Amino acid sequence: MSNLNNISFGLGKREYSDGSGYYGQSGLKTGDATLPATITLLDFNTGLTDAEAILTAGFSLPITTAVNEGLGIQVLMDDNIVYEFKSPDPFYRNIPNGINLFLPRQVQFKVLSLNTNGNNGQSRCAIIKAKYI
Repeated sequence: MSNLNNISFGLGKREYSDGSGYYGQSGLKTGDATLPATITLLDFNTGLTDAEAILTAGFSLPITTAVNEGLGIQVLMDDNIVYEFKSPDPFYRNIPNGINLFLPRQVQFKVLSLNTNGNNGQSRCAIIKAKYI
């Protein structure tokens, strides 16, 4: 498995071809026991226009199925936590299917994956789709 300590973020953001918004994807991140407590999946500046967005986090099957070993995500805007989800259920039966967000202009947007001791090697990803308003 690969060590993610030197990976800061995935694709970042890309504009839609018609200019109506943007998308971003982290790509699938898989690590090993040397991973830090958080891994940055997305990190970009939102630009000059407000947007409404849907963020979807994905996780592979857990390695450890003990209680409180589920991975989580944390969403930050200008280093302030605006959303956090950490499932006590390692099988992610209650993960939100798409998180609706308002993204103000000129904000540094970041999505972190929250690790656990038992599931550092578990794969995770994040995808965001945003439309300008």
